[in-house]
Amino acid sequence: MKKLWLIIALALGLLALTACSGESGDDAKTGGAAMAPSHAAVASTDGSHPFMGVAELDQYLKANAGRPTMLFFWATWCPSCKQQIPELETLQKDKGGQINLVALSVDESEGALERYLDKHPMDVPVYWGNQDLAREFQVEAIPTLVIFDKTGKKIFSQAGVFPGSMLGAMADKLNQ
Repeated sequence: MKKLWLIIALALGLLALTACSGESGDDAKTGGAAMAPSHAAVASTDGSHPFMGVAELDQYLKANAGRPTMLFFWATWCPSCKQQIPELETLQKDKGGQINLVALSVDESEGALERYLDKHPMDVPVYWGNQDLAREFQVEAIPTLVIFDKTGKKIFSQAGVFPGSMLGAMADKLNQ
């Protein structure tokens, strides 16, 4: 068991090196969406992708107590995030009955998220978040995975792209 956690820790360290930061790619030209000013805590304009801030996440965790939650911070402009999406969809398909899975977009505007999802629909629950929630969990690069146990307590937070086999093993471990 210790070997598994050591391998996971080493893999996470390596994966963190591949994460997007708010200072690279197209975002560097626009002033860094990862460090953009906070959005007001408002609901989605059309209801298709609900807003999730700090209070909404607290409510979500309370409402879904009894099952662990995996929260993925991502953005539509992030190449590493796009690489992670198929792994999330497989995780949702294979382990969705065992865990709560949330893909939380930290795009600067909900419109950017909607435009992306119109072209690339996802089979994962997608929420639109803000920088307050990202700051709450010290998200400095994306994608970032934050895991909560069955009681809603944060037990893990790490930036990087995670292989599907690792995500599946984490989901299984969380449910032991």
